[in-house]
Amino acid sequence: MTHLIASVYLEDNMKRVMFILILFFFSSTAVYAQIVEDALRLTHSGNLVSTRSAGMGNAFVGLADDASALYWNPAGLGQLRVREFSVGLSNVGMNNDASMFGQTFNGSTRGTSLTNLNLAIPFPVARGSFVFAAGYNRLLDYQGTIQMDVFNPQSSIQASLFNSDEEYDFAWNLGLEDTLVLSYIDEGQPGWFAIPVANRVQQTIDQFEQGSLNQWSFGGSIEVAHNAMVGLSLNILSGSYRYDRLFLEEDINNVWQDEIVGIDDVTRTDFQLLELEEFWDQNLSGWNMRIGFLYNMNDKARFGMSVQTAHMIAVNENYSKIGYSRFSDANLRYELNVDNNNYDIITTPIYSFGASWSPTTFATISGDIELVDYTDMEFGTTNNFDATPLNRDIRRLFRATNNFRVGGEFTVPNTGLSLRAGFGYRYSPWKADEGRTDYDVKTLSAGVGYMFENNFTLHLAYTMSDFETFSYNYTDPDIDVPVSAFRVDQEINISRLMVGIVYRF
Repeated sequence: MTHLIASVYLEDNMKRVMFILILFFFSSTAVYAQIVEDALRLTHSGNLVSTRSAGMGNAFVGLADDASALYWNPAGLGQLRVREFSVGLSNVGMNNDASMFGQTFNGSTRGTSLTNLNLAIPFPVARGSFVFAAGYNRLLDYQGTIQMDVFNPQSSIQASLFNSDEEYDFAWNLGLEDTLVLSYIDEGQPGWFAIPVANRVQQTIDQFEQGSLNQWSFGGSIEVAHNAMVGLSLNILSGSYRYDRLFLEEDINNVWQDEIVGIDDVTRTDFQLLELEEFWDQNLSGWNMRIGFLYNMNDKARFGMSVQTAHMIAVNENYSKIGYSRFSDANLRYELNVDNNNYDIITTPIYSFGASWSPTTFATISGDIELVDYTDMEFGTTNNFDATPLNRDIRRLFRATNNFRVGGEFTVPNTGLSLRAGFGYRYSPWKADEGRTDYDVKTLSAGVGYMFENNFTLHLAYTMSDFETFSYNYTDPDIDVPVSAFRVDQEINISRLMVGIVYRF
C-alpha cells in the first residue's frame, strides 16, 4: 500500500514540513500517515501563553511574576502576594508566498480564539509563600493554506500513485495504468513505467490545515528559603489536527490522447482530468510536567530555570484518500479509508534558563535560553506499524539546538502605562539546515499595558514571525526528473494580535 505523508503545521521553519507530501512507504497490509514531523509538530514551546509575556518576546522564565508563570516557570508563582485572574484572546494569521516554476502564489488564513485562562491563589503561611494555580493555555496554533495553479512541463503526480498491491494502487484503480504493468514487473522494471502520463499537465493544488495543542495545568510554588522558590505543574494536553488537500491534474493541451488498456482490459481513451482528495484527522491527548526554580534578589535581579518533561501523547488518526479520473469515454472513482489508527508520541524534554534585571522600579530586561535535543523524540506504542524506522530517522535527521529570547518592559512613572518589546530566535531542528539562517524562525514583538486602580490591567501585544521553507507536492520516481518539478519554495509570515486582561484581588 502507499504510505502517503502529509504534515502541515504553523510556524516551523524546516525542510519537508509546511504543506509537505513526500516519501512513500510500501507495505502490504495497511495505510498509515506517520512521519517524523508528527512528533516535531508537538515539541515546540508555546507562543500564545499570555499577552504580557508575548510583548516581551516570551523571555519570561527568569521573570515569571504573574499567573502565566504556571506555564513558563511554576516557581515564579511564589512571587504573587494577591490573587490573580487572567484571560486572553489571540488573532493569528498566516501568510504564505509559495513559488514554483518562477510563479508565486499567495495564500493566507486568520482566526481568533481563547488562548489563556489562569487563576493563582496565595495561601497564608507562617513563613515564605505558598501559591496554587490552575489554568488553560492554547500553546500552539496549527493553521495554514497553499493555493497554486501551475503548468508542469516536467512531471506528473500519476507515477507516484503506483503500488505493487492492487488494493492500494490508485493509478490502476483510476484507469491511469495499463496492463503492461505485469510484464514490466516480470521483467524487473518499475511498475510505474506502465503509467503513460508523465508531464505537460496543469496542476492545481488547494491545501488547508487547522487545529491546536491545548494544555490544562494545575500547580503551585513554595518558598523553600528566603527568596528561593521551587514549583511544579501537572499538565493535561489535548488537541486536534486536520489536513485537507485537493490536487487536480489536467491535460489542458491535449497531449495525452493515447489509449490506456486498464481494469478488466477496458480501453480508456484521451486522459482529461485526475482529482485526488485527502483528509487527515488527528485527535491528541496526553500529559507532561514542568519543574521550576527561581531566585529573587529583592526584585532587582532574578534567576530561574524550568524543565518541561517530555509530552506523552496518544494519537488517534483517521485517514481518507479519494480519487476521481476522467477520460473522453469513461469516469472512474476509487476511495480508501483508514480509521482509528492509534500510536503514541514522546517528545523531547525542554530545558529553559532565564534571568531578568530591574535597574529601577520601572524598567526590566529579561532573557531566556532553551536547550532542545530533537533527536530524543520517539514514536512509542502503535497498533498498526513498526516505529523502529521512524525512530531511526529521527536520530539521523535531527539535531540539538539552543534557542533564545530577549525582552524588556518599561513602565512610565506615575502613569500606569507599560511599554514592551522583544525578540526570539528558534533554530531549525534539521541537521541539513545548519548554517542556513533563512530556515530559522525570527520573531519580533511589541506590547503595551495599562493598569487601572492598581488591580485591573489591560494588555495588548503584537508579534510577527518569518522564515523560509520548502515542501514537495509528491515525489516523482523518475530519477531524471529534477526536484524543482515538484518542489514548492515558501516564505512564511505569521502575525499574532493578542489582548489580555489581568485582575488582582
